[in-house]
Order: sequence, then structure tokens, then C-alpha cells
Amino acid sequence: MINTVQLKLLPHQFDLIDDEKTKIIGLVAGYGSGKSFVVARKAVRLAILNKGHDGIVTEPTYPLLTQILIPELKSSLDFFKIPFEFKSGEGIFYCNIQGHETRIICKSMENYERLIGVNAAFVIMDEFDTAKAELAYQAYIKLLGRIRVGNVRQMIIVSTPEGYRAMYRIFVEEMDENKRLIRAKTTDNHHLPKDYIDTMMSQYPPELIQAYLNGEFTNLTSGTVYTQYDRTMNDTDRQDDNVSDIHIGIDFNVGAMSAVACLIKDQKCYAIEEFIGLFDTPELISVLKERFKNRKVYCYPDAAGNARKSVQASETDIKLLRQAGFTVIADSKNPSIMDRVNTLNTMFCNALGERKLFINTVKCKQLTKALEQQSYDEATRLPDKKNGHDNRGIDSLGYLIIKKFPMRGTLDHRNGQPMETQFKMGDLY
Repeated sequence: MINTVQLKLLPHQFDLIDDEKTKIIGLVAGYGSGKSFVVARKAVRLAILNKGHDGIVTEPTYPLLTQILIPELKSSLDFFKIPFEFKSGEGIFYCNIQGHETRIICKSMENYERLIGVNAAFVIMDEFDTAKAELAYQAYIKLLGRIRVGNVRQMIIVSTPEGYRAMYRIFVEEMDENKRLIRAKTTDNHHLPKDYIDTMMSQYPPELIQAYLNGEFTNLTSGTVYTQYDRTMNDTDRQDDNVSDIHIGIDFNVGAMSAVACLIKDQKCYAIEEFIGLFDTPELISVLKERFKNRKVYCYPDAAGNARKSVQASETDIKLLRQAGFTVIADSKNPSIMDRVNTLNTMFCNALGERKLFINTVKCKQLTKALEQQSYDEATRLPDKKNGHDNRGIDSLGYLIIKKFPMRGTLDHRNGQPMETQFKMGDLY
């Protein structure tokens, strides 16, 4: 029986699926451009072309596999009416293509070494640049060496760009005749919700918009860290009104504790006072209780305070804050450093030019200096810990802001479902 199916695709999706000759193809694209959708369809296409041979698909972590790629692969195989059995314990799709058992092996990139013994016809690596740069590059090198069987042997790498990382190295610095880089913008998918772009721009600073909407390689880790902070534009003369609730970000460092007190009004945050260089949590509690008597105080501490013991071995810092009568808002672990950086930059000024975070430069002198001078560590590509600026209120403020004003701009950008170009997948049976 002949079963011919057609698929409607956006231009960049068509280019990726249609290319059966280039050995190494990269797709760098913004949010909402249908990357995961096309990854799953490309995997099915290559499985059809290489029936009887294994293929490998990866996400940086196992949760991304289960949340994004595996459901997309199931949907794609169902759409093309390919019989399959998915064994979750193995992470393998066993597909029946023209009577040939054809496996699609799903693994996390961080466990790429477990795939060293597989002979594959193709490898597809999704969300490539969100993994650590060296890990991603080593996974690329090792898995490229496993592509040694089948009729159409290809390595496919797909990602939103995350600065000058592994994808930039492979497709710009090391570009050669065996490689092709396809670029796409979020705006290429005009079927996204009308408010999608505006929502994204309100939730990210300008430099991230270049990457996350326009799919461009841009420097996210050089120069000063808080690029959107402006001493004048983000200044405020607002002070404590002795009535409002107080919101306090706290960074636990024995002998160098810091806290920043803020007022929150009309979805904007005002840093009105800093407490820098306190010895331990009991001293911080004493200072806060004296300064904000008879007030509702919300604390947003460093989650490490659940384990770190600044005083008695039986008491944690967060437990001490709760015992003092403060309302403590904290997760079991801290958000990533760059999530805090990006959230602060977005609050200082988003891509629409809106400013929602203000610093009283008179009352918060050390915080102001740190925001202006904090730089990146060239080795780690993270904010430099050696210069001490993070102990002057930046981390404290970051813990508060990411809890009260988390970035929500990504929406559900995985599947750009509306497709344009007709593509004939071929005779499946």
C-alpha cells in the first residue's frame, strides 16, 4: 500500500527538511519559530530515508526530552501513521518502516557518552546552545563520529542562540563546505498570537531580544553585566513611608551579609535602603526589626540559607528569619545566575523602553556602584565573583526581583504550528 502524505512548512522549516545532502546543518532561530516542531518532523524524515538504521535525538537535559521532544516525536509519528512502540525506560522509539525496525534513540546531551557505542544514520541535537558550551561541543564531536551507516547521513543542530557559544563556534568560526546554517526570526511565523512579540519585548532586555526574537548571535557575556541600568534614568528619591509593607532581598555570606529593602508600588520596585557587611543572620534580624518596627516584612533570601549554618549548627538562616516573625518567600534552590541577571536587566529597561526598577542612589550607594561596575569573568562567562560587587547588594536584589517579577515572555513557543509550504514526505509503506 502506498501512503503519501504532505506537510505544510514555513520556509526555514522546509529548507531544513528538504536538504538531504549537507552533512552538518544548523538552524538558529528565535522563540516561536517552530524549532521543536521541525526537529521532530526532520527526525521522522531521516528515519524513513534510513529505514532499518538507528537515529539519535538529544535535548540538553532529560526533563526537556520528556516535556518537549518525546511528545513531539509521538505526534509526528502518529501524523505520518508510522507504527511505533515507545519504551520509556530506554527512551527509544521502535518504529516499523516498510517492515524494517528503525529506532529513534532519545537521550540527554549531558549523557552523550552513553551513545558512544551506537552506529547511527543521523543525529539531531535540539536546544543545543542552552547546554554548557564545552559540553555541547564535545557532544557534537563525539556524536558526529557515530554517524557511519544509512543512506542519508546527517548531523542536525537546532537552537536559539545563547551568545557566542558552541553553535557559533561550529557554524561561524569553523564553517566549511560540509556545513550549512539556516537562520530564522520569530517574526517569520506570522501566525503567532498578535500580542506575542509585544509580550516578549516587555519581558526581555534589548540584547536578549536580538537572540530570542531575531535569532542572532550576540554578545551576552562581555563588558558590564547590568547594561540596562542607568544611574539617572533608574534613580528615585522615594524613601520609606513608614506604613507600606517592606520587601527585602537577602544574600547569606557569613561576615559579609547583604540585604536590600524595597517598596513595591503599581508593579514597580523601588530599592530604598541597603544593609551591607553585616556579620551574620542574627545581626541582620536585629537591624531589620529595629529599622522596620511593627511592619509587615517579606524576605526573599538566598535559598542556600536552608542548608548554610551561619550560627548554631541546629538552626538555618531561613529558619531564623521565620522565627523572627518575617514572611519568608524562597524556593528549594536558587535560580540560575544568568536568569537573575536577565531579570534585573529587563526590570531596569526592557526592549520597549519601560523601566520598572529604581534605585535610591543616596540611600543605596554601594548597590549603585556595584551595578555600574560589575563585569564578567572571562573564564566562566558569569559575573565576576572576585571583585566583590555581588556582596554589595546585587545578589540580594536579584533574589527579590526574580521572585516578584519573573520573566514570563517565553509563552508556549515550541510549536509554530501554522505552516505555509507544501512538502511531500514520500511513500511510507
